Amino acid sequence: MKVAIPVPLTKCAYDDPATRDAFERARRGVLINLLVRAGVWLALLVVAKVVETDSQLVEGTAAFLLVPAAFLLVGPAKAVRWMGLVQGVLKSFPWQRCEVVRRQDAKVGAGTGVQLGLGGSGGSGSGEPDWTPVMAARTWRRRTRWSPELEGDAWFAGAPDQGGVIARPGGHGLMTLRPQGAIGTPTSRSGERTPYATKS
Repeated sequence: MKVAIPVPLTKCAYDDPATRDAFERARRGVLINLLVRAGVWLALLVVAKVVETDSQLVEGTAAFLLVPAAFLLVGPAKAVRWMGLVQGVLKSFPWQRCEVVRRQDAKVGAGTGVQLGLGGSGGSGSGEPDWTPVMAARTWRRRTRWSPELEGDAWFAGAPDQGGVIARPGGHGLMTLRPQGAIGTPTSRSGERTPYATKS
């Protein structure tokens, strides 16, 4: 029988040691990837500018590869930016338990359509959760692969009407949530700006 991991009772999600460790491990991987690709690009630049051979084959090949190699930096750069957005949410909101339902019938711009069930009171005293509008769950990748482990019991940090971050219990498998038509940055409980907001 699967034992439910309790939601941390910290002021913000980032204060939870397990969440912070999972986030920092993911961020380290992204930064290493970016640094390796940048190193390859710089090596090609040095070879193209400094190395001289009689046939100029080496320099010509390196110069030719500079442009495609530069495009390889775009993905990791987007990932670094996305990790910054996730960190902003985790430092502004606490974790709360939620129920995640994938909405395959929903059309979302990028990502996977999901709805969150928050709380158990349902506002009407029925014991049912309050359901958010359909939101797009995604990572920094253009085509995000949905993890079935996120369906059902999950953790949510953010504002239900503005989006936020979902994760598997324990703070793993982070994905951002954005309502359809969301732009800008929402305001956390403390008044600080966080990554998402709805159109006014």
